[in-house]
Amino acid sequence: MKIQSLGPYYKDQVKTIKGLAKGSSLWKAEAEALLPRIDQSYKRADTDALLATLSDMQRLAYIVVAGLEHESSFRADLKDMAQGGWSAFTAPPVEDKLNLSLAKKLYNGKPGNHDVVTMRLGDTSRAIGPYLVQWCLRDKVPFSVYFQDSDFHSLVLNHATPDGVKALAADYMRMVGGVNKSMIVRANTPNRKIVHANPDKAKIYDHDTAPFFQKAGTGEVFYTLTCIPTENDSKIDGIAYNDYIKLFFEMCDQPWDAISDAHLKLIQEFNTATHVRITNNDGTDVSMELVDNDGSHFTFCNSLIAKNVPGSEIFSAPRKDSVNGIVVAKGKFSHGGALIEDLTMEFKNGELVKYDAKAGLEAFKRAVEMDDGARFVGELGIGTNPHLKQHVANGLLVEKIGGSFHLALGRPYSYTEYQGVTVKVDNGGRSKLHWDITTMLYGKDGIIYLDGRKVMDNGLWIDPQYDVLNRGWAAIPRKDRPAYWKNYDPKL
Repeated sequence: MKIQSLGPYYKDQVKTIKGLAKGSSLWKAEAEALLPRIDQSYKRADTDALLATLSDMQRLAYIVVAGLEHESSFRADLKDMAQGGWSAFTAPPVEDKLNLSLAKKLYNGKPGNHDVVTMRLGDTSRAIGPYLVQWCLRDKVPFSVYFQDSDFHSLVLNHATPDGVKALAADYMRMVGGVNKSMIVRANTPNRKIVHANPDKAKIYDHDTAPFFQKAGTGEVFYTLTCIPTENDSKIDGIAYNDYIKLFFEMCDQPWDAISDAHLKLIQEFNTATHVRITNNDGTDVSMELVDNDGSHFTFCNSLIAKNVPGSEIFSAPRKDSVNGIVVAKGKFSHGGALIEDLTMEFKNGELVKYDAKAGLEAFKRAVEMDDGARFVGELGIGTNPHLKQHVANGLLVEKIGGSFHLALGRPYSYTEYQGVTVKVDNGGRSKLHWDITTMLYGKDGIIYLDGRKVMDNGLWIDPQYDVLNRGWAAIPRKDRPAYWKNYDPKL
């Protein structure tokens, strides 16, 4: 397989690199050195080498697209920056069978389904990305790869003119044209000091690429996503790194069939309730309505591992003007490269009217003042992964904590169908922001009331039919558990 056979986008990228090699730019030598790798044939087993070549091509092509091939200041700044791209990406320190298992959960291409896939691969994807590419090649599923080389991306934006930024965004939109499936593997907080993009230029790029990402919220593009903990995460959360990685992969390996059955029963309870009240001993006491102004009922989605790995949660939206009370969310939260700690939020008639934080208050203020819709709640989610019972800063994991709830500030989802089931989750809020803020209930005397009836106490579901949501594998008969979980017996 030759790179040009991957499709028109890569044919044009090859042409760009060859033009760079023939010209007299500052990057002529790098382009010339890349030509033999561009022209060689790759076997399915050569996917790591293929990804390294595609990553180097992306860097050079983006320099040209942004109009920086003759800019010596850009080249000098890049030289001072730590190495990035595929060759610098890492892999979780685990047996390969765990990476393979995670890759299988993330792979969403289907042969003969007319799928067109894009992958967003960042740090921690080094062991997983090659499997995803191999399977696309095996299934004859067209694909493209965007490497989340974030420091390089920021540096390009910082040096490019506004027109160069728009050209870069247009190039990305051309790459994902016709895509209906997306697979995302990235790290959470980086282990290095990051390069920040000029906010005005980042705003241009985000605005021009937003139409693609909005398709994920509507379901037009089906995505699978994982966000793997880093050593920096372990420092933030006070968890030894190897223990954090072990926890992450154990969260991915839960009794999903039993959890799905419990979800369906729990969703039925939420879908027939009109009023939710949630309290904890930190001072949280918040209420909201699940029936919209037109009398239609918001309905909850059964989110396992079809989109987020690991799962799980059920989620919907409250009526936009119905959220009232106080949420005290203890712990650290990461947003926009900043850490916010110990949030207190007060809502009145749906709107965030007061807020405070132990740390990071300015970062929180920037987020909720992004636009008028950012101060309203777009999602109510209930975390149900039974293997995580402590607060963490990792945004993907924290919302899945068994015995927690989260309110998303800003934009609701606009799905009308989720995993083949008709749903109503759009409460009419509109914002650029969608930020899940999780509040612990387990260990906090946390209670959930549905229409005044207590269904959760101290972060544990009361009804025995939800035991698997409380205890995970311990709720499954030993004879039916995998070997790894035979002796699992958590003390709750």
